[in-house]
Amino acid sequence: MLNFKNTTIAYIAILLLLMVGSLFFYFSGWVFFYVIISYLIIIIFGSFWMKFRFFVPTFTANKITNKPYVALTFDDGPHPVYTEQVLLLLRKYQIRATFFCIGKNIERYPDIFKKIVEEGHTIGNHSYSHKNTIGFNGTKCWINELEQTDTLIESFGVKKPAYFRPPFGVTSPHLAKAISFTSHTVIGWSIRPYDTSIKHKWAILRHIKRKLKPGSVVLLHDTHARIPFILERLLLFLHENNYKAVTINRLLDEK
Repeated sequence: MLNFKNTTIAYIAILLLLMVGSLFFYFSGWVFFYVIISYLIIIIFGSFWMKFRFFVPTFTANKITNKPYVALTFDDGPHPVYTEQVLLLLRKYQIRATFFCIGKNIERYPDIFKKIVEEGHTIGNHSYSHKNTIGFNGTKCWINELEQTDTLIESFGVKKPAYFRPPFGVTSPHLAKAISFTSHTVIGWSIRPYDTSIKHKWAILRHIKRKLKPGSVVLLHDTHARIPFILERLLLFLHENNYKAVTINRLLDEK
C-alpha cells in the first residue's frame, strides 16, 4: 500500500543503497537530487489528493454498494443567506444531507446552524478557522481546530461529530496525528464539481451527472448564489433516475 510511512521507508532505503553503492561505483550527484525531488513530488501529490489516502484513511465513496444511494455534502456553512435556501429545498424533496460546518461560522450564525440540526441533517467538523494556510498547521494547532469546533457543535445538543473533512482537501502527517488523537473519520468525496469557482451552473450540473454512480459522495457548498439552482435540478435528476440521497453515515453503513 502506497502511503506516507511506506513511501518514506522505501526512499530512505533507496538513498542508503545509493550511498553504499557510491563507495564502489561513481554516481552523479544528480541521481540523489532526482530521488529527493521525486519523493517531494509524491508527498505534494499525496497532500492534495484525498483519494490517495496517503497520510490518513479517508472515505471518498462507497465502492461496494449496488444500491442507488449517494451522499450530498455541503461545506463551509452556515451562510447567512444560502444555507436556509438549501435547507428549504432539502425539506421540499424530503432529503437528509451532511453539512461540514466551520466553527467560526457557527459562532456567527448560530440560529441558522440550529436549523440544520433541527431538520435532522448530519453535522461534520470542517475546522474552526478554515484559514488559507491551515494545511501547514502543526499537530497541536490541528487538535485545537478540531476540538474547538466539536465543542461548539456539542453546545447545540449534538453529539460530538464523528466526521471531519479537511479544508481544501489537504492532508499532512500533522493532521494524521491529530485525527488519531480526536478519533474522527475523515471524509473526502468522489465528485467535486468546483461549484464555488465555476460560474456556469449547467456545466457544474453536467459534471455531477456524468460522474454520478451508486455510492458517490458529492461535494457542494451552501455559500454561493448558484447553489439553489444547482441543488434543485440535481434533486430532480436524482428522483428521475431512481437515486436516493442519504447522509454520509447512512452511505458508510451500506453494503
